[in-house]
Amino acid sequence: RRSFRGPERECRRVSHPRFLRLGPAMGGGTPRSAKSVAKGSGGASKRKKVSDAGGDGDVASGSGSGDAKRARREKDTVVTVGKQTSGIKNKIARSELYGKLKHHKALERKKKRVARQKEEERALAAGETPKPRQVPKTIENQRVRDETFVEAGDEEVAEEDAEDEFASYFSQSTSPKVIITTSRKPSGEMFKFLENLFTVVPNAYYYARRAYTVQEIQKHAATRGFTDLLVFNENKKFSHGARVNGLLHVHLPEGPTCLYRLSSLVLTKKIKNHGRATNHYPELILNNFSTRMGHRVGRMFASVFPQRPEFNGRRVVTFHNQRDFIFFRHHRYIFETRLGKKRQHQGHLATAEVQTEDVETRGRFGKGKKAKALEKKLKQGREKSEESEDESDSGSDSDSEEEDFSDAESDGEGGARAAGKKKKPRRNADGETEETSVQARLQELGPRFTLKLMSVQKGTFDSEHGEYEYVRNGETDGTKRNRRKFVL
Repeated sequence: RRSFRGPERECRRVSHPRFLRLGPAMGGGTPRSAKSVAKGSGGASKRKKVSDAGGDGDVASGSGSGDAKRARREKDTVVTVGKQTSGIKNKIARSELYGKLKHHKALERKKKRVARQKEEERALAAGETPKPRQVPKTIENQRVRDETFVEAGDEEVAEEDAEDEFASYFSQSTSPKVIITTSRKPSGEMFKFLENLFTVVPNAYYYARRAYTVQEIQKHAATRGFTDLLVFNENKKFSHGARVNGLLHVHLPEGPTCLYRLSSLVLTKKIKNHGRATNHYPELILNNFSTRMGHRVGRMFASVFPQRPEFNGRRVVTFHNQRDFIFFRHHRYIFETRLGKKRQHQGHLATAEVQTEDVETRGRFGKGKKAKALEKKLKQGREKSEESEDESDSGSDSDSEEEDFSDAESDGEGGARAAGKKKKPRRNADGETEETSVQARLQELGPRFTLKLMSVQKGTFDSEHGEYEYVRNGETDGTKRNRRKFVL
């Protein structure tokens, strides 16, 4: 810190802020403050003072404008609950006030929502058009539509669909037959996943990979009449647990071939209140495959499933594309009778009425053997009551469709109900019986996972000489520079 003169050079006093905090170890005395150092500094500090004095006006004006902008910005910003409670140092008092303020804001939002619903009901009752709701701006509804976007009723796309590799499946002249295999040395987690997958894909067969290459499997599968090849890959870090992370989908015998990255896998056993799938052919829903590439990928997914869904099973397989991530879900839809009148949606949310005989009333007593015993006991009670009411129809059989779903649904609701007791209808304050309405809900069957398209190759899989239609690259497809542009 002190100035000293050596025989060869002169070292000046150091005034850098880094050295102002150093103690006696550097100079042997007490540390000096920044003010004292600036007061006793040499010509460099004097020049600094002169330059600072010359720019006082500019600094003052800049600080004044900055204060004005800051005040205006603070005035425009909305004061959140966190900002209102951030000054309270006591954690208990701060959390109590935070909860109260959040509760008041929730009540205000509820009041606005109820008022808006009443206004819509009044307008519909008067035959008027309700006030349109505000639609928030999202990346999905603000997406950039390029020349590959497929419009509804496009004749060119319809002509291509009639001549592509999947046309025979949609005309039902060919039925799908799928072969499923894995990477070499699969783990136990892979077989758990395949066990769930075989409940989703009909007409699927498993063959062990052993030492065969993908090209050899393609050749043997095509000669045996298989239409699709699904190869699931997993990482090899067995010390951290094996994880399924990839899917290679090859359409036989002429392609194309799609490579996907698989993530966010959740097996059926880990899904809360999951159901058990039946053997009915599922319905297929493809959402938001709106470009030429997305339309092609969606038809490739559809070719895996038979194009004759059995609606009695009420199974739904969904491939939902959002921001080029394909979410796979497997559900069953259930109709239930609930108390209270359900408000009908209008416009694009309008729903069709459901007949009373289509409402499912079974599977309401939980899971396992006890639930089946309760349902069986309730069924016997209903049969006895029908026999007592009409002796001539005592030998009538129960509905066959109801029998098909006796063990299919297990949604976990109402497990504590007594089977022999009939629940009295609920009445309101005036003593009148409350209205009931038929409502629909979904029960997830599993599994669930997410796919990300990595490449599309013409023909069957060929890692050396294959020709690619698409390879994921943010620079070439424009998705890296524009977040509102998508490939699928």
